[in-house]
Amino acid sequence: MKSMATLLFLLLLGAQGCGTLVHGTSQELKISTTPPGATATIGTQSCKTPCSLTVKRGSQNLLVEKGNYRKTFDMEKDFNFGATICGNVLWLLPGAIIDIAAGGAWDIRPINLRLDESGEGGR
Repeated sequence: MKSMATLLFLLLLGAQGCGTLVHGTSQELKISTTPPGATATIGTQSCKTPCSLTVKRGSQNLLVEKGNYRKTFDMEKDFNFGATICGNVLWLLPGAIIDIAAGGAWDIRPINLRLDESGEGGR
């Protein structure tokens, strides 16, 4: 019985930062624009829309360029409650801090933008 309790303790200890371990620190992000053919840039990666990029979940900004249009957007993210809070059962705070810092706590929403001639863009 004591060895079973020790094994359970070690499993729970190893599960800290579980959102990062299970969910990963990167994700494939789908980017589309109307009209298509804009250049989307995140960090050092870029592609012509519609496209997908593998990005770090901690990424913050997307630059979109087409002709005279150039605008930076903040990426919208959702908090991954299940992996971040429920996955860090033993010590919630250290595990959650690891997940938030490493990016495993977030899902970046797919990006769909409508570009217009005035330089304004909408989601």
